[in-house]
Amino acid sequence: MATLVNFITSLVDTTAAVPEKVVGEDIYTVMTVTLIVWGGLFFYMLYLGLKLKSLKERVENQS
Repeated sequence: MATLVNFITSLVDTTAAVPEKVVGEDIYTVMTVTLIVWGGLFFYMLYLGLKLKSLKERVENQS
């Protein structure tokens, strides 16, 4: 009877089937997302700077 209870308990115990999570694994995901956001902001600011430069030249040429 005790072995039957142990067998049923081992079937119900779901924590044994879940592998342990590696510590620090999420930091790479956070770092990747952060770098993508900063890269996007950098290129957007570069784009805005070029647009502003061309607009400034157009205004100066009209005067």
